Amino acid sequence: MLDGVLHIATAWGAFGIMVAILLGFSIFFTLYYSDTTDREPFALIVTIIALTVCLSTVALFPVDIFLVSRIMDPTTGLRRAWATDEAIAHMQNAVRIFYYGAYGLIASFCFFWIPLSYFYYEELDEGQSIRQRLLASLKYTVFFILVACTLLITGLFMKPNKHDNKDLEWLRKMLTDLDGTGALAFVAGVLSLLGMGVLVFYTAPGLSLLPLHLIAGLKSIPATMNETDAQLAANRERQNTIINRYPQGGLNRASERDRHAFRELSREALVLENRSRMVQSVRDSWFNRCRCIIRPFEILLGMAALTLTVLLITSIGVTTIDNLTEDVCGAPCGYILTHPNIPNPLNLLFLSLSPFFPVDYILMVMIILYMFWSTTKGIISIGIRFLWVNLYRFRKAATQPQGLLAATMLLMLTLAGLSYSLTMSVAPDYSMFGSQQYYCRENPALIIPCHVGAPTGLCTPTVTSSIITKIILGTPVLGLAFYYMQWLFLLMFFLALGFNLIQGCRKGFGVEPVLSETEEDVDDIESRGLLSAIGAMSVDGGRRRAGRRGLLIPGPSYGSLRTNNNGSENGSTPAQQQQQGPSSAHSGGSGLPSSR
Repeated sequence: MLDGVLHIATAWGAFGIMVAILLGFSIFFTLYYSDTTDREPFALIVTIIALTVCLSTVALFPVDIFLVSRIMDPTTGLRRAWATDEAIAHMQNAVRIFYYGAYGLIASFCFFWIPLSYFYYEELDEGQSIRQRLLASLKYTVFFILVACTLLITGLFMKPNKHDNKDLEWLRKMLTDLDGTGALAFVAGVLSLLGMGVLVFYTAPGLSLLPLHLIAGLKSIPATMNETDAQLAANRERQNTIINRYPQGGLNRASERDRHAFRELSREALVLENRSRMVQSVRDSWFNRCRCIIRPFEILLGMAALTLTVLLITSIGVTTIDNLTEDVCGAPCGYILTHPNIPNPLNLLFLSLSPFFPVDYILMVMIILYMFWSTTKGIISIGIRFLWVNLYRFRKAATQPQGLLAATMLLMLTLAGLSYSLTMSVAPDYSMFGSQQYYCRENPALIIPCHVGAPTGLCTPTVTSSIITKIILGTPVLGLAFYYMQWLFLLMFFLALGFNLIQGCRKGFGVEPVLSETEEDVDDIESRGLLSAIGAMSVDGGRRRAGRRGLLIPGPSYGSLRTNNNGSENGSTPAQQQQQGPSSAHSGGSGLPSSR
């Protein structure tokens, strides 16, 4: 009995330490990417708690595997003395309660807290009280609550297929265990399916891009600065050429074509100046000064990331192909793999490492965090989009609260989808039974690793695999959707890999210093400049919200040369402009606020 208590205490102690680490990671992640000039406390708190809950839920997965792995004695293939049915039931009930509570919290964040905090920030107006903002944000959050209620009711009344024609003892036992938590399991299944969509469109491109960027490193900072300075000098020379065409009347007498060209050049110069400032900040940073020391470790990290990517893609591909040869249940059971025929590299690696806890635990957490990192890389590279519309950029120290909340939603869905991918594709045997082995009744001297078709009285499945299996067996259409999402994941990975390799051969594989993460497009730069001017003028809250969302688009007079009643530009006479020279024309001629 003491061995059982120590076993359980070790598992939960490791999990408690991991939760504390993940909490610190969530705080650092949120503060690292949030806009330093526009932080909303409510949005920050929701983001930190949501990420911690979701990461902790996935981090419980290896603990669940560890708990069931020590039930069986690998030398005899029998249960240990402390592993009675009652002890196992109590141990798994604790894990199950945590899982259902965590999934309930994840659902509450996806359908209530994140939308509430999003609209709470959107409703920021001059002279509006907190109560008024909450009431206004609740009005919009009702839609998400109705969606959650619809899913719960659907899961409550959905009747699972009994699969009476399938001769699988474990399958029928799973179906008899379906209880009132089936509705919550259905909601978790829908969220996992949405998470698979995020894995396809963000994680797969991130997996193909991240190792290449780590291995290639940053582009040469002096070369980047020289290139930017050359482009800026050419830009200003072209602006001066246009100005010199009209020495008498100034640009207010210029042709429409030249005025349009001057506006475009002014915008391009703004981007180039911003890029130059960012490159200089990187050049002067401590990271660049220590780059010669950090670079070898970055290459090693990139090689490790590449190896892990190859293992993940190979394992998912092998399992997906192996499902096609499944003849026991197949599509009617949502493609649950009962008898693997093709060796899965990660599955074999985990089974070989499982006797050496916490090595397998650390490897599983590394895979989870690597997938999280790859998703973040995908969000940074692609942006937060709806179809072809780019809603928000995700950048270091410059992500707006709405963008941060939207990214948090995507990351939470990713981790929910990762539960299915790890259990059913990456390492199915290890995820279901850990390192359990049982003796063969026909040949007691033979010790066999536990699998789906093993006797239910000997092998104990993990709680995670039981929940996922119940979701798939209860609603096979979700299982089919999960399966075909795996094919889409592989297809998207190879398409993104081909695109990144072609782009790398054309432009180089190195990442420009911070530009891939923080380069602001023209509209965003202009909206930030307008926002500073708006704050100084104290205009109405509607325009303030528009500025924060990046929706302030230059009007007819913005980006063009403004004239006063005398027809001069920016309040100066043509003679004064001639004295001010090109630099004045560049800074004032574009109509940009002086705060820039």
